[in-house]
Amino acid sequence: MRTRPLGSIMQLDTTRRAAMPGATCTVPALLAALLVATAFACSKAGDSSLDVPPALDVPLGDGGSTRDADVPHGDGGSIGDGPGIEGGGDSSVEEGDASGPRFSHSVFVHSEAAGLEGLATGKFEDPAFVYGAVAVDSKYSHALNFLMTPFMPPWLHPLATHGPTVLYSDDMNVIVFSPMDNFFSSLVWLEGGAVHYGLHGDIDSVPDGFQHRFIMVEGRGISATILEWGRLLRQDRGKNVVDRYSDPGQSYLGYWTDNGAYYYYKTEPNLNEQDTLLALKANLDAADVPVGYMQLDSWWYFKDGNTGLWPPSGLLLWEPIPEMFPDGLATFHELIGLPLVLHNRWFDKDSPYVQQWDFAVEDEMAIPTGQEVYDHFMKDAASWGAITYEQDWLITQYWGLAHLRSRPGRAEEWMAAMDNAASGHGLTMQLCMEGAAHLMDSVDRTSYTTVRTSTDYHADLSKETYWPQFFTVGMLASAVGLWPFKDNFQSSEKHGAAEALVAAMSAGMVGIGDGIGKVVPGVVMRLCRDDGLLLKPDAPALPLDGMFLPHNRPFTVAALSVRDDLGTTTYLAAFHIARNHPERTDMDRVFSLLSYDEQDVGNMFFFPEEVTDWSVDLQDELGIEGEVVVYDWRSGSAQLAKGAFSMPPVEHLYDFGYFVLAPVQPNGLAFLGEPGKYVTLADRRFSKVEATPDGFKVHVEGVPGEEIEFLAFDAEAGGMLPAAKVVIQESGEGEGAIAR
Repeated sequence: MRTRPLGSIMQLDTTRRAAMPGATCTVPALLAALLVATAFACSKAGDSSLDVPPALDVPLGDGGSTRDADVPHGDGGSIGDGPGIEGGGDSSVEEGDASGPRFSHSVFVHSEAAGLEGLATGKFEDPAFVYGAVAVDSKYSHALNFLMTPFMPPWLHPLATHGPTVLYSDDMNVIVFSPMDNFFSSLVWLEGGAVHYGLHGDIDSVPDGFQHRFIMVEGRGISATILEWGRLLRQDRGKNVVDRYSDPGQSYLGYWTDNGAYYYYKTEPNLNEQDTLLALKANLDAADVPVGYMQLDSWWYFKDGNTGLWPPSGLLLWEPIPEMFPDGLATFHELIGLPLVLHNRWFDKDSPYVQQWDFAVEDEMAIPTGQEVYDHFMKDAASWGAITYEQDWLITQYWGLAHLRSRPGRAEEWMAAMDNAASGHGLTMQLCMEGAAHLMDSVDRTSYTTVRTSTDYHADLSKETYWPQFFTVGMLASAVGLWPFKDNFQSSEKHGAAEALVAAMSAGMVGIGDGIGKVVPGVVMRLCRDDGLLLKPDAPALPLDGMFLPHNRPFTVAALSVRDDLGTTTYLAAFHIARNHPERTDMDRVFSLLSYDEQDVGNMFFFPEEVTDWSVDLQDELGIEGEVVVYDWRSGSAQLAKGAFSMPPVEHLYDFGYFVLAPVQPNGLAFLGEPGKYVTLADRRFSKVEATPDGFKVHVEGVPGEEIEFLAFDAEAGGMLPAAKVVIQESGEGEGAIAR
């Protein structure tokens, strides 16, 4: 292990600590984070690159000092500013104001002119080279890290990883520390009251002219500071947030056949895969459940030794098995009338592709060292009617191939080969079984749109295994500009309505996996219009900061619809997840352990013994000042609230409360939107809402003939107005009104 002196960085820590945001802030950090996420998602402005002056370079091999960069910075909390960093100069501290919390950041740059050899230590967590350390105040007593296992589950303890590492205090002062490039080569860990960083222990050499940057972001609020961190990474690359409706998979309800779906390695009796899925599509059509694409998982192509589910085996040929699709996927695409999302896994070392193109071959796996094989895949996929290429088993390949870990740039070259091939053939990509480095690396890619951020779904079981992890990892996905995907769900399962709500709050892809005759239209249609177009919040839901401290509350998340005409509507979802709930079964407990190598999920989120506190502080937690109308989506009742309110307790395990918090307009009314949809005020439904002295005029979008009901609450009279309806005309638009 090689190290460098730490004194200069310790001095940097002392000077920066004085600039840390104080305990008071005019707008709560979660609201600022939600507003920033919304601004990111809605902005169409381009990002300008961060200018890191060459004078900041610090040779790896000497005892030179490391400085913080003279980098322009943004407020991170204002809707109107969009994602671009405004201004310039040599300050990297943002003053707090009514728009959001203050942030500061530092960039550390290290370089090696001559290259280095023989660095590997034999253990990933034993660094090959230590650049330095940044001392942290003892008040940062909490840690949030992300395991280097599939789907990067959160971990509330110190851990050596690629980063990011998140440290926070009881009063929600937060530090986020991560690499800024060379993500797959980095190592970040907390030890002895300091954040240490360098090269992980599997790196054996670095090339001439190697440069490695790290970034530290300080702020208030976990989600707010994580989003600011991601904004700076993206801005450094000129990378915008992917549009919510960037492709058909992002835009429409889909059908999935992956793990947890009814037809995962399964068909109807006496039918092959093609005929099973054609029968399924006919059944969905008959039930008026509109799907806009279909995903085919790992069962459809040739793998080593078998075509079955277990044991998992590597790819031999990425071609449809003839017994499953007798006339090929292009014909299936025509028959079913849907675009396809196509899955892939790792290359078996004996794959014929290994002989045809350049590969690095190891004991069990092989990895392409060029782009040609991916060009072959993407060309075929496009000709078969695919719109998205799903690359699975990403972190498994990283751990299974020393080639990817032994020298900086190799993993990046692998990811770039897929990305360039997908972009070159007009496909988007979904990441699956990723690690945090794959997420951070996405700032250098153009085809990525979505990422799976929770482990494989299974119906009915152990929601503590999925939902908190999904929303927590989703913060990072949102920060780097991708959309989190919760995996498929079956609407017919015991908790199908809650699963649908989780999917709706993601603002990302939504996929069902029910069998023939099992789909529940009343649940599924809460998510979309009659043509299957998803109705989304402006950005993914974020956990309340209170979820990251010990509590006895439901797991609570919030998302927003922000409109020029009505202001901000907040969607608040609270899920009853408790360790000692009497309805929690032995199977729930065992399944949660088996899902994470016998690790207690209480290491991943604060898992209350029981839920007894159903209160919400509107101002401190959501930034809502003054009176607001709280609409209980499930009961259909509404009330005025100010300062705080108590959610009606939800008795059953994995059940949920769901509330729409709408601002009162100058006319004394609050517009609540469409009660039949989870996202009641989606911008793809209500294109315009105009307040009148006694009500609202609405302009809506949808399918001709679709009838839309909408609601408003009279804050002066203390009651709901009679519901109003509008029918969509042949133009796909409609107009209506609701009034006292």
